[in-house]
Amino acid sequence: MFSIKKFKIFIIIITLFLSSGSLQAQESDRSQMLNRASQYILGDKDQILIKVNVWGFVQSPGQYLIPRHTDLISLISFAGGPREGANLTQVKIIREAEAKNNAHDGNGHDGDEQNSRAPIYTINVKEYLETGRTDLIPTLEAGDTILIPQSFGNKFKNFLGVTSVVGLLAATATLVLVFERL
Repeated sequence: MFSIKKFKIFIIIITLFLSSGSLQAQESDRSQMLNRASQYILGDKDQILIKVNVWGFVQSPGQYLIPRHTDLISLISFAGGPREGANLTQVKIIREAEAKNNAHDGNGHDGDEQNSRAPIYTINVKEYLETGRTDLIPTLEAGDTILIPQSFGNKFKNFLGVTSVVGLLAATATLVLVFERL
């Protein structure tokens, strides 16, 4: 009878030991779900909002709380539209959420987050504006960073503006020196 009691205790201990591994996996899954849920905010009219970043050549760059399922064109509009000199053929979306999801190995274990890279999508907004093809414009996700670069022509124009000012100053200095020698 004494050995049966020890056997029951042994079985209970083994059962608890084996079930603790699945509890840890469930806890890890739960923390991943909470992390994803923390990227969403409830708005005034019970509308789910997400945070996105807008950088580059828009009127008002910054971080925005936008309704979930907002597309890229709407976000650019929220940011005041593109500035003169924006390169709308090379708009980039850096999708941070996919990098975080890919950093987990599917078994509840964290992967190497330092080596995981966020995918970068290049969107041709100019083509959308010329054709109206809505399939070219993606829906944004929580944590996206949108970069609207400066066009090469605008960079060149700014460079010429600086060099023309420097050239004007050099010409003025030359004229002053010439008149002083006369």
